[in-house]
Parts: sequence; C-alpha cells; structure tokens
Amino acid sequence: MMLKAFSGDPLHHSQKPAADHSPPRLPRSIYVVAVVSMLNDIATDMVTPLIPIFLATTLVSGPIVLGAVEGIANAVAAALRLWAGRYSDVSGGRRKPLAVAGYVVSNLMRPLLALATTWWHVVLIRALDRVGKGIRSAPRDALIVDLAPSSLRARAFGIHSAFDNFGAVCGALIGALVVSYLAFDLRDIVLLSALPGVLAVVLFAVAVHEPKKSPNATVLRMRFHWQDVPPRMRGYLLTVTLFTFARTAELFVILRAHELGAGLPHALVLWAAFNFIKVFANYGAGILADRFGRIALLVPGWLLYSVAMLVFCFVTDLHTLWAATLFFGFALSISEGVERAVIGDHARPEERGTLFGWYYALVGVASIPAGLTIGWLWQHFGASAAYGFAALIGFIAALILHFRIAAQIPQPA
Repeated sequence: MMLKAFSGDPLHHSQKPAADHSPPRLPRSIYVVAVVSMLNDIATDMVTPLIPIFLATTLVSGPIVLGAVEGIANAVAAALRLWAGRYSDVSGGRRKPLAVAGYVVSNLMRPLLALATTWWHVVLIRALDRVGKGIRSAPRDALIVDLAPSSLRARAFGIHSAFDNFGAVCGALIGALVVSYLAFDLRDIVLLSALPGVLAVVLFAVAVHEPKKSPNATVLRMRFHWQDVPPRMRGYLLTVTLFTFARTAELFVILRAHELGAGLPHALVLWAAFNFIKVFANYGAGILADRFGRIALLVPGWLLYSVAMLVFCFVTDLHTLWAATLFFGFALSISEGVERAVIGDHARPEERGTLFGWYYALVGVASIPAGLTIGWLWQHFGASAAYGFAALIGFIAALILHFRIAAQIPQPA
C-alpha cells in the first residue's frame, strides 16, 4: 500500500528512502511464544516433579521404572517431532497450526495422570503427553528462527528457555503451596494444572503471528532421508545424540531428594530453585553466544555440565544436594538454548522444521537407552555410579565437539 501511494508522487520518485540503521530487535511474537511456554511449563511442573515420588510411594516403583517412563515418553515424541518438522516445511512453512495442536494434545493428556493406578498407566499417559510435545517442538523452534533476526537467534532461544524455566519455577512453587497449605493430594494438583494449560493454548492461537512466506516457495516432498541432512550438520547431530547419555533425566534430582529424606514440599521448592537459576543463565548465555559464537559457548557449557554430574557423585545429604542442584541448573542452562541456535544457523529456510525434527528425533530415540542405563546403574550401583557415567559421556561428547565438529560448522557471518 505504501509503495503504491508513493508511485504517483513525483517528489518521491526523486528521493531515495533513508536507510534504517537501527539495530535489529526481536518481534513481539517471540515474547508471546515465550510466555506460552511459561504458562505450559507452569502446568507441566505442577505435575512433573511429583512423578518420581508418585512412582516411589503410591505405585511402589524404583529408578529403572523412572528411567523407562522418561525414556519411553521422550522416544514416543521423537518420530512425531521429525514428521511435524518436515510437515511444517512441506506445508509452505506454516508452523503455527502444528504448534497449537501440540499444546492442545499435551494439555488434554496431562490431567489423566490423576487416574493412574499402576506404573504402566504413568508410562502410557506420559507418552501421550509427549505426543503433544512431539507435534509442537520442531515447528515452534522453526517459527522462532523464522521470526528472529539472524544476529539475535541465540538470544531468542535464550529468552524462550528463560521463560520456560520461569514457568517451571512458578509451577513447582504453586504445587508446594497447594500441598503445604491447602491439603490437596497429588491427583488434585494434576487437575489444577489444566488451568494454565488452557491459557497457553488460547494465547498461542490468538496472539502469535507467523511471518508471511514467499508464494514462490520450493515445493518439497514428504521424505525423511538422513542423506538430505546438510553434511556439516550430521556430525553435530550425532554428537548431540551422544551427549543425551550424559543428560541425566532432571527428575533424578527429585528422586535423590526423596532418597535423602526430603518431603514433597521440600522437593518441589528444590525443583523451583533449580529452574530459577536457569532463568537468568539462559538469557545471559544467549547474549554471549550471539556475541562470541555458538560453538564457542557450547563446548564450555557441556564441560561445565559434566563437572556438575561429578559434583552429584559426592552428595550425601540435603545440604550438599541443594548446592549441587543449583550448580547443575547453572551448568545446564549454558547450553540449553545454544544447541538449538546452532540448528537455526545452518538450516535452509525451507527445511528448518525438518532439521529441528532430526535434532529432536535423535535425542528422543537416544533417551530410551540413556534413561534405562542411568536407571539401571542407579538401582544396582547407586547414584554415584549413574552420575559418574553421565560425567564421563559428557566429557567425551564435549571433546568430540571441540576437536572434530567445531571446524565443520563455523559461526555464520
């Protein structure tokens, strides 16, 4: 409309528009997506930290079952993440419908945990919950890349992770307050979590606006060939997959707190503190990664994570568990958003969803053996053996990333 109005004005024919030298800014929809994740995590983390205690007490199940629950739940989402990411590319880059559908599915499934009476019910419901996560994750991350200026991608993912973790803080604290002062049991909290979940769905549907796509976009086929992944990214994705074996399920922190005598409110406050640390570190890590390079921050982030795993080997009481957990939260957040920013840097616009799909799919598939391995080591040899294994794998993955992979994926200009 503006160009049409100017075309009939001879004054504007003779003048060139002034160049815009203002620094790039993140659009409003980035913040809306972040708030949606915050609301969804409030709903999720009113429930998720309770699962280890629910399994250990009400359902009388141990670490191997917890590892199976988390591994199977993540793996179920893996194939869906690849499909959803690719479908968002094939459909002309329309990410929002799949993201909304994913939030709807998760928030319909999660309250069903209130009906669980045995451990396999928890496995099934967590898997169905993760179906929603599988549908939304890759399209949502591709949408963040579509929206964010290239020089601010790591910051965009850092903001998203920060809001996500702030939601986890609020969810855990709400759960702790409800348990402590309102005498609700676990099943009541599960049902209460539906409220912020509904708000998240409505907000994403109404307030997130996709950027317009070119009508001349390349027509893509629905295919899932590993050979289609850019060669420079294959090694990176496989290294991230290896690191999944170090990325001990965060819920094992809550199991450790339960083993050391923490009550339910205490465990929930610990979970909130863990995520509170991550809020600020996520945002700071995004700024540093944009300034100094994604891989330049990812390598020390993975090394710091591995050190955090070693620290857990020496936890013997709740005081040392608190110190180890806060350090773990800081270490984990350094690499959390940066891993995804690397994907965004090296994916062509028409295949961003597909590459994020591969990322989530490989990590999800690796979650089954990783969760079962950590659970088996924990149950048969103790927590120190499980965390020691995670630390070793983390160090190996960080060294591979630094010496073999970094040169293949240079920082984009």
